Amino acid sequence: MKNRIIVFLLSALLLAAGCSGTVSNQTVPESKTKPQCNNPLEGISMADVEPDIFTLQLGIAVQGTVDYHNFDSVAVLVNKQNKLADDYVPADLVETDIPFPSYVAREQRLMRKEAAQNLASLFAEAKKNGLILYGLSGYRSYQTQKAIFNNNVRKYGDETKANRISARPGESEHQTGLAMDVTSQSVAYSLVTDFANTAEYAWLKDNAHHFGFVIRYPQEKEIITGYMFEPWHLRYVGKDLATILYEKNITYEEYLFFPI
Repeated sequence: MKNRIIVFLLSALLLAAGCSGTVSNQTVPESKTKPQCNNPLEGISMADVEPDIFTLQLGIAVQGTVDYHNFDSVAVLVNKQNKLADDYVPADLVETDIPFPSYVAREQRLMRKEAAQNLASLFAEAKKNGLILYGLSGYRSYQTQKAIFNNNVRKYGDETKANRISARPGESEHQTGLAMDVTSQSVAYSLVTDFANTAEYAWLKDNAHHFGFVIRYPQEKEIITGYMFEPWHLRYVGKDLATILYEKNITYEEYLFFPI
């Protein structure tokens, strides 16, 4: 089990960073446009992995079909290995037509137009089901995320611990304009894991994909995503991709790099 996890995680880092390398006899083709890296999997043999339980395919099934390196794609992958430029600002930010607590700053009411329109439809459908959702934090600039992260480092006294609950600047999905943190009156309009025990979350979990959204940092996936469970964090990836992730019950990293 230990070796399976090691292979899984190191392969994710290798591929997400755009490097070429090998795991045993499986080779990732070299790219003329992507930097080469030292192979962190050197010395780990797939003979140590139970093939009938864990099938590692290096994401070959979807690489080249998902534009996850393109900042302007709704399928862009932003995580601890794929950073946004510090001056990146989406070109089509609009104010999202959903309810917000009055104290939410205008910047954080913004999303990219396609995501904003679909989130408004999601909120409207939830309301038809007697559930009132509120937006709390959408787009964040690089500088806003830098301030949030630094504040969390001061709060927890440790950068590594802070990075489990907060992204470093450039590594936040909020900068893409495709993410929105949502909440409800039942949790006092806050971002807490207790939101997972609400009727609003139960509905979101099984319906968000119909509108192109996924719960990006699900429970028991921290070892893959690098972040604690965030039941409030919705990420727009488009309806087709969101449906795949929902039906397979996998994270975006798993879909891109580790089809099982």
